Amino acid sequence: MPRLNLKNTIDEDFELIENQHSAGAFEYRSASGSAEKKAVRSSHALLDEEARKGGLDDLGAAEAFSPSLGASRHEREWIFTYLGPFYEKLVLTDVLRRVKGGKEANVYVCRAHPDLQTDLLAAKLYRPRHFRNLRNDARYRAQRDILDDRGKVVRQKVVKGSAYEQRLREISWLQNEYATLEILYAAGLPVPKPISTGPNAILMEYFGDVDTPAPALNEVSLSQAKARRAFDALIEAIEGMLAHGRIHADLSAYNVLYWDGRPAIIDFPQAIDPRQNPESWDIFLRDVSKICAHFERYGLRRPAYPIARAIWDRQNRGFMPEIQEDLSDPE
Repeated sequence: MPRLNLKNTIDEDFELIENQHSAGAFEYRSASGSAEKKAVRSSHALLDEEARKGGLDDLGAAEAFSPSLGASRHEREWIFTYLGPFYEKLVLTDVLRRVKGGKEANVYVCRAHPDLQTDLLAAKLYRPRHFRNLRNDARYRAQRDILDDRGKVVRQKVVKGSAYEQRLREISWLQNEYATLEILYAAGLPVPKPISTGPNAILMEYFGDVDTPAPALNEVSLSQAKARRAFDALIEAIEGMLAHGRIHADLSAYNVLYWDGRPAIIDFPQAIDPRQNPESWDIFLRDVSKICAHFERYGLRRPAYPIARAIWDRQNRGFMPEIQEDLSDPE
């Protein structure tokens, strides 16, 4: 479905950057590596004319994408804009309900297209306002590659502070999450399977039922036996991520889902490569510390520093920062 011309109709909660895709084309990537360009300029005038004739509520309802979730007018416009193209690409057939809302993004459960051989998908839609108001992201972007909307490294020089640089930062933030999911899922680690990506959106594996999304780890109460298994699985996953060149960089019980007796790690936009980021040890230790702190409620008192140091030393093959003596065990 062509992109809706939203102009100034989006309210404060679903604010969009009017000209963020005015370069002439969108590109939607799938996990298989295929890409499909969506020309938008010519379609805008046609869609705007249809909107003036019959209103947005009638747009394509009988012939194309018509999500069944109940939502405000502005939220439906947002969904049409960023999830409509996935309908055209035969990735999803419906948007069923919103399962999570936050200052960074909303997550929706979607009905997958039958060709995907799965029933449900999670669609994560970033808020453009979030991109514009990123705080302290320089720590995570330090020496990190800038990615374009195809997930390719941008090689040309970009004028600092320009609108183009700002848009590239937004695109790169999202594409970094998608690329990280591809790497970690391919390695067999407990993360959602990435399905497809486009402007402001990522489609991935969904954990839960239609009416019961998988809870975050901080929302569940586990037996001691299950808690030990979950803790061991997460520490193993943390080491697996490091072995494949990734640190989550914001890991906590809020970013771990628990479903079918197993944890799954989510939310990777700020993930870093330890080979590039000079603060990677500090960030890695913080991740491990937060997981250890959470499991103390189950009587599992595992000191974070020795665990983190042992993992770091096992996986450091000479290309990650060495731990300085003044970064010794803070306890």
